[in-house]
Amino acid sequence: MKTLRPGFQIIVGLAGILLAAPAGAAQTGGCGAFAWPIAADLELLAQPRWVKSGATADVAGPVGFRLELKEDASADFVLPPQRRSAPRSQGGTLRFEARPGVYQITLTETAWTDLVQGGQALQPTEFSGVTDCEGARKTLRYELSAGPATLQISNAPGRSIGLALTPPR
Repeated sequence: MKTLRPGFQIIVGLAGILLAAPAGAAQTGGCGAFAWPIAADLELLAQPRWVKSGATADVAGPVGFRLELKEDASADFVLPPQRRSAPRSQGGTLRFEARPGVYQITLTETAWTDLVQGGQALQPTEFSGVTDCEGARKTLRYELSAGPATLQISNAPGRSIGLALTPPR
């Protein structure tokens, strides 16, 4: 059996450590696996304010909601959802007056989100999702300008969904 030269042994050993570190970090899962911290969102989601689909919300500061949903077909979307609705899926809307900056939205369950402003569906600037965080499923960030905005939720499995909405500071 051949032995590796001492210098090469060190390089191989360091490469093994470097390759193993990210894999171990990714396996930690849970709420710490999101791309950014969501602890404040989890606190908001633990004590949400119930609102009906179509409501207008005051988002002067971070707020947690439990949005009552209805069948996607009757959800009064501003624009059709960008993802086709599954049969019997639920949806709803939440309107708010935005100020310029990045908004963070965290959802408790799997659902599709569209954020509409100025008659256009905006694309998130960032997205992160995990399947094993109790209390949160995905979090998104959107760049908004000043003016009315509508958050559209579609393809939700249940009759309500929790969401944390954090405006820019």
